Amino acid sequence: MCFPLIFCGWMMFSSVFAFGDVAVNRTKPLCVNRGQSAKIRCNYSRTNDTESMTAALQTLNLTLCSYYFFHNTWKEHHCKDSVRFTWIPETKDMTFELLNLQIQDTGTYTCSVKRIVKPPEVDLGVQRVQVIVHPVLLLSCVKRPDGSLMILCSVEFYPDSLEQMWIRDGDVLNSSYSNKSFNGSFSHQSYLILPPQTFNDTIYSCWVNHPSLNKPLVANVSSSVCYESDGVTVIVTVVFVMLIVTLTVFLIALVICKHYRRTCQQSVSVTVEAVLPDPLQSEILYSTLGDHHPVRCSPSDVRSIA
Repeated sequence: MCFPLIFCGWMMFSSVFAFGDVAVNRTKPLCVNRGQSAKIRCNYSRTNDTESMTAALQTLNLTLCSYYFFHNTWKEHHCKDSVRFTWIPETKDMTFELLNLQIQDTGTYTCSVKRIVKPPEVDLGVQRVQVIVHPVLLLSCVKRPDGSLMILCSVEFYPDSLEQMWIRDGDVLNSSYSNKSFNGSFSHQSYLILPPQTFNDTIYSCWVNHPSLNKPLVANVSSSVCYESDGVTVIVTVVFVMLIVTLTVFLIALVICKHYRRTCQQSVSVTVEAVLPDPLQSEILYSTLGDHHPVRCSPSDVRSIA
C-alpha cells in the first residue's frame, strides 16, 4: 500500500526537476491603466555552456516578439511595434515591455527562454504574467431624438464581468436601460433619463465594479450641468443659423449688383454707337447713287438773287 504512494511522490518530484535548471514561475497579476506600459521580466537559469539562445514573448497561440542570441549579440527575428525588448549585458537580464496598452490587450503573456547551442535544446525559463488593463468610465450628457435629456454612462472593460448601477443623491435607481457590445473588448452603455428642469440641483453618479479594480469606480455629474450645456447648444445653433442666413443674403445681393452693373454698361455702349455713326457706313450708303457724291454746303457760297 505504501509503495504506490512512494512511487507517485517520486514521479512528482522528478517531474519538477526534469529539465535541471529550468526556472518556472507561477502566473503573476499585473494591473495597469489604459495607455500605460507593462514590463515583463524574463526569469531564466544562467548557464556557462550557452552559446546561443532565443527569447520570445507569446500570448496563447500568437508570438508577439522573438530575439536570437549568438556571438554575444541579440538579433531581432520578429517583433511588433507595440513591444520593446531590453537586454542588460552586465546582469544578463532581459525584459519585454508592452507599450500603450488598451483594454483589449488584457490577457496572459509568457516569456520563454531556450538554449539552442550547445545541443540539445533546453528550456531555461518560463515567466507568465497576467496583464489586466483597468476599465475606463466616461459620463456625459446626451439628448434623445425627441429632445429630452439623458445621462450616458459608458464603460470599456475586459474580461466580461461588470457591475454597474445609478445613484441619485445617495439613493440607488432602477429606472435606467443599457446595452452591451463586444469589439475586442466589452463596451457597456447605460442611459438615465433626466426629469424636467427644476430649481433643485441633483447629483447623479454612475457606480462600476470589476474584478481588476481594488475599489469601484464612481463618476458624478450635476443635473444643472446637463441643462446648461443644452442651453449653450441651442444658442450656438441659433447663432450659426443666423450667420448662414446673413452670408446667403450678402452673396445674393453681390450677384444682383454685378448683374446690374453689366446691364448698365451694355446700354451705354449702344447709345454711343447710335449717336456716332461710322464714316465707312455713310460711304457705302452714298455709293448706291452711282457716281454722285454728297455736296458739302458752305454758308459762304450762298448768294442772294435780286
